[in-house]
Amino acid sequence: MKNTLTLKTLLLVSLSLTMASLSAQPLHLVDWTLHKEGDAKVYKAVVPTTVGAVLFDEGALGADPYYSSNYHLIDKAPFGDPWTFETTFKVKARKGQHVLLTFNSLNFYADIVLNGNKIASSDKTSGVFIKREYDVTPFIKKGKNHLSVTLSPARKGDLNVGYVDWNPRALGESMGITGDVFLSVVDEVRIADVGVRPLYDPSVPDKADLHVQASLTNLSSSPVSGDVVIEFEGRRAKVPVTLRPGENELTWTPSEVGALHLDNPRIWWTWDLGTPEMYDMKVSFLGKRKASDSRTVSFGIRSIESTVTPDNHRQFFLNGRPVLIKGGGWTDELLMRDTHESLSLQARYVIDMGMNTIRFENIWGKDDYIYDCCDRLGLLAMVGWSCQWEWEDYCGLPETKGFGCINDPASEDMAVAYFHDQVLRLRNHPSVICWLTGSDRIPNERLEERYMEIYNKYEYRPYVCSAKGISSKYGGHSGMKMEGPYEYVGPDYWYLDKKAGGAYGFNTETGVGMNIPQIPSLRRMISPSDLWPIGKDWSLHCTASSSNMNSPARIAAVMEATYGKAATLEEFVGRAHALDYDATRAMFESFRCNFPTSTGIIQWMLNSAWPSLYWQQYDFYMAPTAAYYGTRKACRGVQLIYNYALNSVFAVNETPSDCEGRARIKVFDSSSSLILEKEVPLSVRVNTPVSVFSLPERKEPVFLSLELLDKDGSVKEDNFYCLPAQGNTYDWKRTSWFDTPITEFADMTFVTSLPKAELTMGVDRKGGEYIVTLTNTSSVISYQNILQLLDGEGNLIAPAFWSDNFVSLLPGQTKVLTCKVEDAVTGKIELQTWNSTLK
Repeated sequence: MKNTLTLKTLLLVSLSLTMASLSAQPLHLVDWTLHKEGDAKVYKAVVPTTVGAVLFDEGALGADPYYSSNYHLIDKAPFGDPWTFETTFKVKARKGQHVLLTFNSLNFYADIVLNGNKIASSDKTSGVFIKREYDVTPFIKKGKNHLSVTLSPARKGDLNVGYVDWNPRALGESMGITGDVFLSVVDEVRIADVGVRPLYDPSVPDKADLHVQASLTNLSSSPVSGDVVIEFEGRRAKVPVTLRPGENELTWTPSEVGALHLDNPRIWWTWDLGTPEMYDMKVSFLGKRKASDSRTVSFGIRSIESTVTPDNHRQFFLNGRPVLIKGGGWTDELLMRDTHESLSLQARYVIDMGMNTIRFENIWGKDDYIYDCCDRLGLLAMVGWSCQWEWEDYCGLPETKGFGCINDPASEDMAVAYFHDQVLRLRNHPSVICWLTGSDRIPNERLEERYMEIYNKYEYRPYVCSAKGISSKYGGHSGMKMEGPYEYVGPDYWYLDKKAGGAYGFNTETGVGMNIPQIPSLRRMISPSDLWPIGKDWSLHCTASSSNMNSPARIAAVMEATYGKAATLEEFVGRAHALDYDATRAMFESFRCNFPTSTGIIQWMLNSAWPSLYWQQYDFYMAPTAAYYGTRKACRGVQLIYNYALNSVFAVNETPSDCEGRARIKVFDSSSSLILEKEVPLSVRVNTPVSVFSLPERKEPVFLSLELLDKDGSVKEDNFYCLPAQGNTYDWKRTSWFDTPITEFADMTFVTSLPKAELTMGVDRKGGEYIVTLTNTSSVISYQNILQLLDGEGNLIAPAFWSDNFVSLLPGQTKVLTCKVEDAVTGKIELQTWNSTLK
C-alpha cells in the first residue's frame, strides 16, 4: 500500500495545519486523511473526493482498476463499512465573532465531530445535494483543532448520485466528502447567498436591469442595523438595513438602487454567436463601521426564453435569437476523480466539435468548476435530475406509474431540500438555460407544487418538467422527446424517421450506440488475449444494462451486413469507425437541415465515466472517437450537407451573419472516376437551411465530395460521403425505445473494395503546432485516413486538437492538416489508413 501509516498517533503528526486570518476569506479544508473504521491503515485524501477515488489514487485497489475485468473483481465489502476523514486546522476569531463550518456536499450518512464534540449525527445528516453550515464557535480552540467526518454509504432507496445502467455502480455508492469544506469567520451577520437576476430585453439592446437577492443571517439574538454595500463595474451602492435575528431574505431592484440599471450592457453570448461577457458583483454587510461578511458572485446579462410550438417542440431563444441546441450528455468520472484540468479540456472539446450545449442529467461535479467553464467559454447548460430516481431497479424505492420513485413523504422532503440548495447554487450561471425536474418521468403533483414554490421564488429560466414528451400540471408539455435510438441506425434514419428519434423536435438523448475508441485506447482497457478475436472484456466495457447494449454483437452484425466480415482487429475497428462517423455526422446534420422543425439534439453521450465502448464522443482517456470528428464535420458554422431523404445538397448557416459563396459538387463512381462536377452560387441566410443542388437518381453507389468556397474561390469547408445504391430498409413498426430494426442493410462493400491508393505525408513542427501535408498521388480515392499523435508508449496524446481527422482524399488531392498541442508536448505522428499506403 502506498502512503499507509499503521499507528494512530502518527495520524495527527501527518495532518497539515492551516491558519484562517481575521480578513475572513474562507479557509478551505483540503488536506485530510482517510481510514476505515477499525482499520489502522491511513491514506492521504484531498477533499472533495470519494472513498473510492482515494483508494484508487493511493494504489489500494490494485493495478489499474479500470483495466480488463479488474473493476469487477474489487472486493466491495469494505465499502459497506463507515470511513472517517480527518483534518486539523488553526483559526483565530475575536470575541464576538462567529466561526462557521460549511459542507457543500456529504455523501451520504455523516457523523461530524469537532474537538470531541458531535455537531451532526448520521441519523439526521444524510443526503448528497444538501449544503450544510454549522456555527461551531463554542467548540473552537485557540490552538490546533481536530475535525472528523465519518461517512456511511447510501442505502437502497436513498436519493443518491447515480450512474444508472450506463456504467458499473460506483464503489461505496460514491461515499465521500463530495463538495468543498470551508471555515468562515464573521461578525454578527453572515451573507449566505447572493443571486443576480438579469432583466434584458433584446429589443432594447442598450438597456438592462439587475435584481439582486441576498440571504443575510443575523447570528446574534437582537436586531442588527448596518449597510449592505453592492459593488460591481466601478459602481458602489450603500443600502441601510435592519436585520432581525435569524435568516433575512432581501431583494433590491433599480427602483431602489439606481446602480442596478445599466446602459450599454455587455451581453453574454455562446462562443459561436458572440462573446460570453461576464460580470463580478461583491455584496458586503457593514456594521459598526466594519465589514462583517461579504460574498462575490459572477453573472452574465442575457435573455433566455423558450416556447413550445403547436407540435410540442420546445424552441430556445438566446437574446431573442432562435437557437438549435446541439450538445452531448455529461457524466462524472465513475469515482468522481475529475480535475479542473480535465473538466476544462472537456469543455474545450465541446466547442471544438462545434456544439453549443452540455446536458447535465444529474447535478454533476464536486464544485462549480464545470459550470464556470460553460460560463466563461460560452456553452449552454441543461441541468436537472437524473433518471436514477425514476426506476426501482436503480433507486430501490417502488415506482409509481408516470412519477418514478419519489412519492413517500421522506423522499419528497429530501428531494425538495436538494432542489432548494441546487437552484440557489446554480442560479447565477448564465450558461444554465433550464431546469428539468424529471428525466424519463415527471414529479408527482405534490412534489412539483413544492418545487414550483422554490422555482418561482429564486429562478427565472424556463422550467421543463421532463426530458421526455410528457406534460405536468405546472410545467405543461415538456416540449422534449426521448424516443431513442440508443443503438445503431444508419445515416438515412435521421432523415426518414418521423415518429421516434428522427430530425424533428427536441431529442434530449440519442445516438448510434457503440462509439469504439481508437486502437491505442482499446489496448489500455482490454487485455491482449481478449482484444482479437473479440473476448469477454469487450462486453464488460459496454453498458451495464442487463437487457440491451451490453455486448459488441450488434455492431459486429451491422458491420458484417454492411461492409463484410472483418478479418483483423484493424479492419473491425476501422469499419466500426466508418459506421460511427457517418451515422453520428448524419444525426447532427439532419437536425441542422430540418431547423426550425428540429429544435434540439443531444448526443448520448458526450463522455464516459470509465473506459467504455458505448456512448462517447471522446473516450475515457480523452482521445476523440470517430463520433467526435463526425460531429465536428457536421457542426461547422456554415456547411454543405447531403440530405439522405431528398437526395440533395443543403447549405446551413448558424453563424451571426448571412453567407455568400459557391458550392462545388463532385460525384465519383465506385472506381473513383469523376462522373459529375457542378459549381453553383450560394447565398445562405442565418438559420435558414436551403437546398442548393439536387443529385441525379442513381442505381450504382457513388462517392460525393462537397466543397464550400469563399468569394475568392478558396475552400472554406468540405464534406465527403460514400452513398450506396440503395439505403437501409427499416422495420418502422418494430421501433422500440432503443432502436429501429434494419431488415435490409445498405450495401457498402464498394468502400471495402476500393483498390490501394498511394499517399505521401510530410510533417513539420512550428511551436505548439504540427503541420501534416497529405497528398493522394494515385487515381483512387483514399478513404478514412486517421492521424494519430502518439507518445513513447504508443498512447494517443490528449489534448491534440486536429483541424480535421478521419479524412478522405480525392485522386490527386492535397490536404494540409494541423494539430495543436502544448509547446512542451512531443510525439510521433502515425497514419492509420483504410485503403492507402504511404510512399
